[in-house]
Amino acid sequence: MRDLVLRLLSENHSEQEIHLFDQWHFLYLFIVFGGTLLLSLLFRSKSDAAKEKVCRILAALTLGLYVADFFLMPLSDSYNGISTDKLPFHICTLMGVMASFVQFSPKFRPIRTPVVMLGITASLMWMCYPGSALGGQPPFCYLTFQTFMFHGLLFAWGVLNLATGAVVPKLRHCWKELFGILFILLWASIGNLLYEHNWFFLRESMFAFIPDKIMPPVVVVSVFAVCMAVYGLYFAFKAIFGKKQATE
Repeated sequence: MRDLVLRLLSENHSEQEIHLFDQWHFLYLFIVFGGTLLLSLLFRSKSDAAKEKVCRILAALTLGLYVADFFLMPLSDSYNGISTDKLPFHICTLMGVMASFVQFSPKFRPIRTPVVMLGITASLMWMCYPGSALGGQPPFCYLTFQTFMFHGLLFAWGVLNLATGAVVPKLRHCWKELFGILFILLWASIGNLLYEHNWFFLRESMFAFIPDKIMPPVVVVSVFAVCMAVYGLYFAFKAIFGKKQATE
């Protein structure tokens, strides 16, 4: 059984590689965006119980995939044991964990909207530039598949919360997302100090043209700007579908 699992999780099964915006990258984006759109359309007119159920399933799957990764990483030759990078100090991994808290626990409902908005923002940014999945490995090895599916599930969970009306963001409350980003910056800084890592890209820049020393403000501004773009897309879709329903 162990040999079978090791073969399934190995990246030494193909000469193909996934690269930024190649056919494999676009295939993953098509699967995630297409699947999310399909679910949104299917559950738009369903009962409140069905809408809540699909959001709960997506939150549970996101957390389940995240937890399972810690058991599977030591069996994959893409990793050298358990990667500390997967600890919940990145915005994506933290939002992936928080998704279940705000979905299942009434105590965390007050922060459900910012977690949804930041979850969509973080997963969208990663999927557009999936740096951790562009190390020259095959497109369907465990590392690539797991990271795309984790971010894809987080993205779908956030969008379904908006599409079903479970979360109704208000632009005047966008300060909550900004506060959340600043909290993540503090949380990631603690992790970076303890583990000497680069969570939230606060220590080292991903791009040569951005100096390392200005990364903290660049990260905050960049994430908040994309979050505002997500707000814009939400209101645009809301206006389009609102007009369509009014004419029916």
